[in-house]
Amino acid sequence: MIVTVTDSQLVGETNSVLWSVIQQGPVSMAVVIKNSGINTINYRFQEFDGNVWTDMGASGTDYYNTLMSGEVKLFKVYSGRPQVRMVGNASGGALLEFSITRYAVRPSGGALPILNL
Repeated sequence: MIVTVTDSQLVGETNSVLWSVIQQGPVSMAVVIKNSGINTINYRFQEFDGNVWTDMGASGTDYYNTLMSGEVKLFKVYSGRPQVRMVGNASGGALLEFSITRYAVRPSGGALPILNL
């Protein structure tokens, strides 16, 4: 089964969580992010080890970078951890549009892997 989520998020001036993924095993997903606002978005992907959130990449990588107005990026996010989030901010605010696609295993007759916590 393929699970795809498409949504948007206002990005404020204060660094905050923009969206997160929680699942039972390692996270592997295709991510598309687009800055539909007029201000640059500063963002980082982080993973949770059960105790602390840590950055997934060094500055300048797809996991830790900036997104200029109108810019679109597509890349794969992989973590051996079950929780990943995107944090960010934009001076003056901006609008982030994002899409996440990942595979999930569902046995015949099984429940859809969509959770609402």
